[in-house]
Amino acid sequence: MVIPLKGCLAIFGGFIIHFTLGTVYTFGNMNPYLTSYMKFYSKSPEINYPQSTWIFSLSLAGQGFSMALGGLIETRIGARFTALFGSWFMSLGVILSSLTVKSYFVLISLTYGVMFGVGTGVAYSVAIAAAMKWFPSRKGLVGGIVAAGFGGGSLVFNQLQTFYINPDNVKANYTLDGDNYFDQPEILDRVPSCFIVLGSTYAAMQLLGALLLFPVPPVGHSPDDQQQPLILPQSSEEHQHSRQSQEQQQLQLSPRQLVKKPIFWILWLTFLVNAQSLVYISSQYKAYGLYRQFDDHFLAITGSVSSVFNSGTRVVWGLGHDLLGYWRPMLALCTGAAVLLATFYLSSSAAFYFIYVCLMFAFFAGNFALFPAACAKLFGSKFFSVNYGLIFTGNAISAILGAILTSAIKEAFGWLALFITGASFSAAGVVLSLIFLALTRARSGSTGSVQQTGG
Repeated sequence: MVIPLKGCLAIFGGFIIHFTLGTVYTFGNMNPYLTSYMKFYSKSPEINYPQSTWIFSLSLAGQGFSMALGGLIETRIGARFTALFGSWFMSLGVILSSLTVKSYFVLISLTYGVMFGVGTGVAYSVAIAAAMKWFPSRKGLVGGIVAAGFGGGSLVFNQLQTFYINPDNVKANYTLDGDNYFDQPEILDRVPSCFIVLGSTYAAMQLLGALLLFPVPPVGHSPDDQQQPLILPQSSEEHQHSRQSQEQQQLQLSPRQLVKKPIFWILWLTFLVNAQSLVYISSQYKAYGLYRQFDDHFLAITGSVSSVFNSGTRVVWGLGHDLLGYWRPMLALCTGAAVLLATFYLSSSAAFYFIYVCLMFAFFAGNFALFPAACAKLFGSKFFSVNYGLIFTGNAISAILGAILTSAIKEAFGWLALFITGASFSAAGVVLSLIFLALTRARSGSTGSVQQTGG
């Protein structure tokens, strides 16, 4: 068995690209700096934390609505240039935010929200698909490794943001409507230039990652066996269902065919409800920590460590899909997220807050390993980038809904009501996972073949 070198490099390249795209999760850390700066220095001084959630939500929406576009662009210019185009568009949005943060809220929402999200969406599934094609027998594991980069970006960049803007751990000491903001000039003056540093760093890393996205050569056209895709040996359970697996691999659903399948809409709805809790925690965990009077450096460390869980568990979730199918890990994910969100308000001490945030990111991470693996398994790899982009629109719509609910619920009822709402959405994911199981069993006619259809 020869492992293809270029296949391994493609995984690493995809990981690097996702490492920069995943800095969307640094918004929770950047939010207090950005919102504080705009409250005192911009032309939108009325901004508050619930309103700034719109920036994060627009980035998720842009990602979801543009992901299918990335798949279409890939058919014209290839994975490498599509990934580079999308990721550089995202980096440009970050750099331009150094200007728009001084202006109106709608402009920072355009650059740090929409441009960030659209660029991410164009590059996201293309980078995963480029790596998966080298290892067709281990789509879940390979997709989980690449997506681990998306979860791990905040590990480094949370610390970089805080070290650059608030190296002395100055406390946010301006309180308005129960929320704490920074008003110190030595903190706020560093915010615009931080966007330039971040965007430039992202762009350099993205160039390297795109160069490593080697295409899979046609069979028989490579002079080196190390450059052929690797089909790994099957486990005993996989071998038992080899006939169903071959039939499944022959199934290549086009986007037009995909949207006619009930199982597609179950996946879409599951992504929608699961993404609600992601919006609440990713955008507001630090604002909630400031509400609990935790210091800035502790919150930055919490965000960075939670990104390790966000990153590392994606590989575990992806491997879980390869071994157990889709519905079992998804059922565990939704149940765990519901329990954690329902009890998050009890985390009044620093230790419990730290544990809760890390565990929640560990559970949320599973969405981004399980959904792409299930999409490739159920609907084929030929149209993967577009098909997964269609599933991801559930996340996009959820992001907009999450911004509306965050503003309405947090301002009217407080933090506890917001977390309970998120838990309710995750509980709906439990129900949808069981509906998925029922549909796959009805389609296959036996529990044995459910394993091969994502069950």
